[in-house]
Amino acid sequence: MRELIKRATLVACLVGLVQCQFRDDCSDAPNEATRQMCLRMRQMDANARNIAQNSVEEEALPPGSPVWQQPIPVPFNARGQIATHPYECMTLQCLCPFFRGQMVNGNCILQSGQPLAMGYRKEYRMMNDDERRRWHYALTVLKQNGEYDRISREHMVVGAGSGAHSGPGFLPWHREYLKRFEIALRLIDPSVSVPYWDSVMDNYLPDPRDSILFTPDFIGQTDGNGFVVNGPFAYWRTLEGRNAIWRQLGMEGGLFTEAQLNSIMQQTNLEYVMAYTVPLPGCPYPPNYQAVEYTHSNIHLWLGGDMKPPTTSANDPIFFMHHSFVDFLWEQWRQLRQPRWLRETQYTPDIAQCANPLHFSYAAMRPFNNLLNRDGLSNSYTDQMYRYAPRAGCSLQIPTCGSKYLFCDTRGFPHCVAKVRLGGLCMGYEGFDACYNGQCIFGRCVPGPTPAPFRIPRPTTPAPPTAAATRPVAVRARQAASRPFVDCFNRDPCCESWAKQGECDNNKKYMSRFCKAACGVCNPAFNSTNECADRHVSCQQWTGQGQCSSGNSQKFMQENCRQSCQFCSAKKAAQCPKPSSAMRKETKPEGPIRRAFRKLRSLVGVS
Repeated sequence: MRELIKRATLVACLVGLVQCQFRDDCSDAPNEATRQMCLRMRQMDANARNIAQNSVEEEALPPGSPVWQQPIPVPFNARGQIATHPYECMTLQCLCPFFRGQMVNGNCILQSGQPLAMGYRKEYRMMNDDERRRWHYALTVLKQNGEYDRISREHMVVGAGSGAHSGPGFLPWHREYLKRFEIALRLIDPSVSVPYWDSVMDNYLPDPRDSILFTPDFIGQTDGNGFVVNGPFAYWRTLEGRNAIWRQLGMEGGLFTEAQLNSIMQQTNLEYVMAYTVPLPGCPYPPNYQAVEYTHSNIHLWLGGDMKPPTTSANDPIFFMHHSFVDFLWEQWRQLRQPRWLRETQYTPDIAQCANPLHFSYAAMRPFNNLLNRDGLSNSYTDQMYRYAPRAGCSLQIPTCGSKYLFCDTRGFPHCVAKVRLGGLCMGYEGFDACYNGQCIFGRCVPGPTPAPFRIPRPTTPAPPTAAATRPVAVRARQAASRPFVDCFNRDPCCESWAKQGECDNNKKYMSRFCKAACGVCNPAFNSTNECADRHVSCQQWTGQGQCSSGNSQKFMQENCRQSCQFCSAKKAAQCPKPSSAMRKETKPEGPIRRAFRKLRSLVGVS
């Protein structure tokens, strides 16, 4: 097989289809930082290939056998319209019961009286102070209730070997991952969305480490050892047990540049966006060190510390804002370069020499095993769940960026730049409003006269629809939803009966997957002694949609929505077949001694 690959590669090279410069040591990388990224990606790719090679698919058999925030109409066959867990939802209607809302005239009306709108992801510095405080508060609650660490651990588990890194699955995987993280936050405060961090605006500064971003009002400052000691994320305990997030700013790598963004948007081939970042010899696509996955890794390196390796990067909340910007760039490219129908269908070819099998289009999107990698191409993400606010911009006519934390550099092509903290370097920006709460004197930001307070212009876009009767929105986030949703259900009405007959041990593969509550795999939030009561928050909505008697949902409804579906008149156990293990015991084959004894009895005429 290896000889065939060598011959195929040689032939392809002769006809000019392949560049024969594949270097396993990444020595063809343009610089040392990129070479280090390449080596890390190759290691992750090797791990993923090993996982794919050693994995065996086994079938588990059951016992017995604003206008800008308003979604567009949902296609009939779109996924995520019905889900047992909020993270699996792909529509606001699916999410509505988890928010304790009610559907009124096609809108989900929350208990506050306000409609549940799509997420609206703004640049971090473009959020007003209330929006930013809500964002920080929701993150803090998520950290305190343990769900932040659980979600971060998902990234840690797949960081070294999966379809999440080192190949075409990078962008769709992180899109789904970020959507789930955003839903977790919105269950705490429905007004929250994941902002994006446009690091281009920090990169314009003489020293990006002096950006207003790295202050207590935003992501906090570090001490001499690089540990985050103030701001909203001060002294956050990491997954490894360290008592603070670790950063090493500016030691290597670099932030995004406008040229890199333009290079991404100019790509016309999908293979250079959803790229084969660590191809093997025989791949018809050479390494592309300008691919999104490579350029995004530069920012990970620049932040350093926890953000440097994929296994620990989600310790730092800046991870999610950075990836929100990466997702924003991908969506911009999709809308610029692909017609709508092609966005959901075009995936890079499944070529083993170009990417490991975990990146293939029909491979499971681990650890979200009910999804395939190509599911991350769905238009429903930005049709139904969230949209992006435009990047901050300015002009000679309107030399303001719309935020008191940004200023407009009107030289050349006007563009927005992050303001500098007091004491930071501002060389080259004398005469500009470059310093937050100060002025630029001899290349340093010092306290001084500040301009008049910035006034956000009134929006020209109409507001989302509201219900006829509303109540004032509470200033603080909802406490009722601060506890994570407990995804602990049986998915078959016979689970409890089978568990009593020992099937949790006899048929462990099926029971641990479909009968988690009955087998004690998890701790359910419902009262298991009440057979009739509804156990899921969406039961009434699903009943109205006819799910009580529909194919794939029927068993789940018979188990968890018995009251809404009016199934309480019949006992669950009465309808359950005997487990196959019990039937095997009853029909146990005769041994030789028993068979001989039976023959002897027949010979002597004993019945």
